[in-house]
Amino acid sequence: MLQRYTFLEHPISYILSNSRQMVSGLDKCLAVFYNQSKQEVEALVFDGELNRLTYHDVGFINKIRSSNKKANWIKPEQVPFETKENKAEQLTFTDEEESSVLELRFQNAHDEKSDVIYFYLKNNIGNFKLSSTNDAMAITIKEVIQNLIYNQATLILKANHNNRKVHQKIASNIDFGSLQKKISHLEESNYNQTQATYSYLLNELTAFESTDFILSKAAIEKISKQNLKFTEIKELLKDSLEILVNKYTLGDIYEIAEHDIINNHNPVQQKTVAEENLDKTTEFLDRYEYAAKLLISKNEKITGVNIGNACQPNVSAAAISDILKKHQSKILKLFNQYPEKWSSLRENFRPIKSIVEKGKSQTPRSLLA
Repeated sequence: MLQRYTFLEHPISYILSNSRQMVSGLDKCLAVFYNQSKQEVEALVFDGELNRLTYHDVGFINKIRSSNKKANWIKPEQVPFETKENKAEQLTFTDEEESSVLELRFQNAHDEKSDVIYFYLKNNIGNFKLSSTNDAMAITIKEVIQNLIYNQATLILKANHNNRKVHQKIASNIDFGSLQKKISHLEESNYNQTQATYSYLLNELTAFESTDFILSKAAIEKISKQNLKFTEIKELLKDSLEILVNKYTLGDIYEIAEHDIINNHNPVQQKTVAEENLDKTTEFLDRYEYAAKLLISKNEKITGVNIGNACQPNVSAAAISDILKKHQSKILKLFNQYPEKWSSLRENFRPIKSIVEKGKSQTPRSLLA
């Protein structure tokens, strides 16, 4: 069963459903009240489970709710729903003792009439743990019980009213439109960053082609869904381009469509253990090199923070520093193996320059170890 705030249901319904926890020695509980959310008068009874009472005489219900008497003790047969004729009668002292139904009224703020609750109590004092006997409740004891139940019910009604008001204020202040705009902005920003990354790789692969290639939105989304590494994306684009240039006679501009992107890039050739150990380092350097070139094109400083923000997804400067520290020896091996690569990092990023300077002081044997 789905859990809900208790104040979302009508407080009278809540009192009925929990009446046996509120009052010891209770047979059943009945109520007539105006439900603002349904805009109708309801009659409910709780006798182990909550059920709706049907009525046809609206005037009869209005008469019940018109009285302003806060509390009254009556016999079960005097409860309006128990008899068709609710005749007023002069009660004797014995009648008072036999009156075991507590009738309570509470002002309803919506229609300015009374909501009425009938508590059917077992008419002996032992049910309230005030005595071990089964003696009938004295009138003075009934007054005490009456005040306790009335105050408890009033507290529940006020708490429900206050909690509902607070909830409505909170709900009205949640700007879902603004939240959706922020989500859309983040999605757009992520798409733009992804597009810039793929376009950089595409331009690098087609630098010497006579045709200008651009990626359609559908093609970008297709590549993105494959969750490939940076080097794998480059390989996928290369394979797709090779099919295009050999399949068609291309003009000055060609937009790469979704169907132009192959689903599986060529299997990676078997690599040595040493090459596999350097793959992760190569991927980091490629990402940071791309970010550095992007920053240079915008005339921005090549710092750890800026490189991290230019990466997709973003990475913190502390994380970059930690990666460079852990991969330092592998970076030096790659720099010696590929002296023409990652030039933007080598020349402009201080942590990389420091690694290069440190590498110059090492012996050739240590670099090749």
